[in-house]
Amino acid sequence: MRFSEMPRHLIALSLIAVVAVGGWALFIRDAGPGGEGPGGRRGMQMGPRPVNVVAVTREVFSDRIEALGTVQSAESVNVTAKVQGIIRSIYFDDGETVTKGQEIAAIDAGEQTAQLNVELANLEQQRKDLDRTASLAKENHISQARVDEQTALLKRAEANVAAARVRAGDRLIVAPFPGVVGTRRISVGALVSPGTVVTTLDDISRVKLDFAVPETFLASLHSGLAIEATASAYAGETFKGAVAAVDNRIDPTTRSVNVRAEIDNSDLRLRPGMLMVVDLLKDARESLMVPEAALDPNSDKQYVVIVRADNTAHRVEVKIGRRRTGFVEILDGVQEGDLVVREGLQDLNDGAKVEIMNRADLTQPAHASRIVEPS
Repeated sequence: MRFSEMPRHLIALSLIAVVAVGGWALFIRDAGPGGEGPGGRRGMQMGPRPVNVVAVTREVFSDRIEALGTVQSAESVNVTAKVQGIIRSIYFDDGETVTKGQEIAAIDAGEQTAQLNVELANLEQQRKDLDRTASLAKENHISQARVDEQTALLKRAEANVAAARVRAGDRLIVAPFPGVVGTRRISVGALVSPGTVVTTLDDISRVKLDFAVPETFLASLHSGLAIEATASAYAGETFKGAVAAVDNRIDPTTRSVNVRAEIDNSDLRLRPGMLMVVDLLKDARESLMVPEAALDPNSDKQYVVIVRADNTAHRVEVKIGRRRTGFVEILDGVQEGDLVVREGLQDLNDGAKVEIMNRADLTQPAHASRIVEPS
């Protein structure tokens, strides 16, 4: 029977048989002697798989309560004039750091200085009169009552001098505590009155951070509780401090409690009024940590792939704890120093050979990881 005369269904079956035989031949060729097909383990991994790894580290891990806080100065005051007068001198520059008692500005004190000189002269005269009176009393030329009267006059003169010094001193404006002055609000020659603001003064060597926490966390709050805070002005940087006080009242509207923390600010970078994101750290403990990217979940279980000293990969079941941004706490399954695969987990078979691409980046030496069979 000629090919053209064959039934169509026989022709179709013949073509299918030819394709099947050809495909099987290609499958055997790709697998090689003793190998598996393209879908088998060796067909998928002809050489070491490139991976990036990270060493399991032990770090302090804490449960966190997040809140928003506002920076306040440790001490803050508006520096004002006490008396009325004309500004004679200004002794500070905007933003200057000053010490306690440092002169900031002076009001003209010509009249007060003159009055002080008058009182000083009177005091000197009263002292001389008392000396003469005391000498005469010793020779019984005058009575003791005259000496007592002169002594009272001397004490009155001393009081008048002290009062004159205070009045003259009120004309000198000084810093009540060390800190940083703001911009000046007056100029030389300006007429000021009691309460006129000359400048502001803030002690920001140590700042306060005020924030509110929901009342459900009240049992966890106490003085000395560690905090970490971040500010948008310093992206990626963390400022550490501790809770200084917890308010004794709950806000009935927001059902939250006000908390005040303190942060060292010796470099003066944090400024009053800044908004900061606060993390309260409670139940601090040392735990093993791995990046979240190293987890390989399967159903309700979590796995990581560790790399042994012979560059073979082994899938290990782990028990995880709490998470924090980018990392997860490991309670069981690995040891400190184990190398776990962070990148390259996809289709990585247990026992496969791997090549660590970021070995030069590893900062912590790892011991030879042990074999743990997955359960």
